[in-house]
Amino acid sequence: MANSFMLNDRENILVALREKAMKVREIMKRANIANEEVCQSLLLKMRDEGLVKFDIHSGQWLIG
Repeated sequence: MANSFMLNDRENILVALREKAMKVREIMKRANIANEEVCQSLLLKMRDEGLVKFDIHSGQWLIG
């Protein structure tokens, strides 16, 4: 069950980032993820997979 939620969260994050680059809090609102640690962890995993990138200058996440 947890894996299906994680896949759904990943999809929601990608859908949100297709619109524009966002900060973590904006992503959490758009992707409906309540826990910031969960969102950060998922973003880092997705970054390692090359799906998303983090712009250190703007503090925003974007599609990889």
